[in-house]
Amino acid sequence: MSMLERIARYNQSTRSRLEIPRLHIKPKPARISDDGEDRSQFSRRRDIMNQILSPTISQLGHDGAGSAPFSGSPTRVQSTESLVLNEPDGLGWDRATLLELSDSIRASLRHDKTPGPAHKDLGSFLEAALRDEEQRRRPTLNFETIEFARLDKLLSELLYFAETLKAATSPSSANLAITMVEGLPLEFRLDLSNAKNLRRAWRRRFREQYFMMDQHRCALLVQGGRLKDVSFNNALAYDLGKWHTKVNDPISELEGNLQFEAGHWWLNITCAERDGIVASSFEKPTKGRYGITALPLLTGQEEMIHPNVYKYIREGRAGDMHIALISQVGRQIRILRGYRLKSILAPLAGVRYDGLFTIKQYGCKLDNKTKVYRLELTLEHVPGQKKSLEEIKLVPRPSQLDDWNLYEKLEGDKIKLLQGDSRYLEWKLRRQEEKINREDWRRARLFRASIWE
Repeated sequence: MSMLERIARYNQSTRSRLEIPRLHIKPKPARISDDGEDRSQFSRRRDIMNQILSPTISQLGHDGAGSAPFSGSPTRVQSTESLVLNEPDGLGWDRATLLELSDSIRASLRHDKTPGPAHKDLGSFLEAALRDEEQRRRPTLNFETIEFARLDKLLSELLYFAETLKAATSPSSANLAITMVEGLPLEFRLDLSNAKNLRRAWRRRFREQYFMMDQHRCALLVQGGRLKDVSFNNALAYDLGKWHTKVNDPISELEGNLQFEAGHWWLNITCAERDGIVASSFEKPTKGRYGITALPLLTGQEEMIHPNVYKYIREGRAGDMHIALISQVGRQIRILRGYRLKSILAPLAGVRYDGLFTIKQYGCKLDNKTKVYRLELTLEHVPGQKKSLEEIKLVPRPSQLDDWNLYEKLEGDKIKLLQGDSRYLEWKLRRQEEKINREDWRRARLFRASIWE
């Protein structure tokens, strides 16, 4: 089977798992329309209440809560507070708080199919933001805050989640007994109505700016964001990237220890070199700008031996066997993991610093038949660090994955521009093939782990 046929079959199977036939339900008169027509505050509230008090209320409990995945949530009393940014008498919705709220809700929707523990904060924010849009001639939330906190993507994913539930026609799933939007708790249905109205208000206020937000984010990514001081170099032949950076002045080891915490994330290894945690963009152990040995695990595979103990395996030439690590056995080093590593600890995208690990054992041998060297490195996670491995595995967050998608598009556009369409197609096919192989490997390991349990 050719690679193109394999990718086509993979894409078809992925769509069959994710796409569910939509229900063609005639909209009820009491629902809020999507025509973008201006309405008065009283009319909006009347429509919301009509939607909430629809005949399907019999499917809900007396406390306003439905069955899984939103069981047991009490109906929220509408907040009377107004939306004020960075003021002590308001709700305290500063940019960082809004970004954390957005990431938390989006991550829960993707992994748990629920809004998660922050759903009450979500409801309070949506009510306050919508009221702010309706009552103020100059709303508090500006374009920069919405862009920074990914609030546009939060609203889109909330409404897409509701559409996915609405499209599910079979209630046979054990984890989702009532899948229609009308079967959701009153509290969450109100949040969905507020999200729909808030998105309509933002689109009306910002017009084309709202729809070009990703283009602006991409420009910020290059100018002063995650790709600052990093440039694309078409002349590089390194298979792990074509990016390079200038080496900055050295900083003390103390400053280095204070700068990096486990969970720090970069778009690529060159961005990590720019910040000084490694001294090279190549996959080899180096002492970074702060004199601490760091090992990036970008390729190869990794198996869990015991809890917090892992064996890293790599095959290649003699120069790829990290001979310098023999002198580091028994010592602590920094470990970075890349998305191309076949490991249950590997990030979904980019490169992540996973904290300190102790090298417990180093082994290297040559296969006389194939003349290929095999490296086996046993690593143990150092206990007592600020973040556990379970917390670190949550990185990258949804907002970071947004930047990753922009970065991949930017890199693809540069390859197409500088090398032509044929090289761009090869690059895209290779990326897709690697993604399929990684997901197959990860699925097999998770299945094996479930059997052991």
